[in-house]
Amino acid sequence: MKVSDIAVKVMPDDNDRISFAIKALVGNDSDDTEVLVELQGLDSDGFEVYTLLLEGEIPIGGSKVLTTKEDYIEKDLFDQIAEWQVK
Repeated sequence: MKVSDIAVKVMPDDNDRISFAIKALVGNDSDDTEVLVELQGLDSDGFEVYTLLLEGEIPIGGSKVLTTKEDYIEKDLFDQIAEWQVK
């Protein structure tokens, strides 16, 4: 899989929790149309503090933007995420 253009949109819920949507452009270089990508949220020291899955159907050799929404995440935890990468 080739993953690029990871972007996050935050939607505040209340003072202690947030919801967010995340998307990434995924290229399917496998031999299966069902795609599963695990993303890691890393803190500023490079440690994993959060993980999530993007999944969908992408034609073999094709690419598509996959997205998911995470609800009610502790704001303090989310604020620790400095970058996202493929696990």
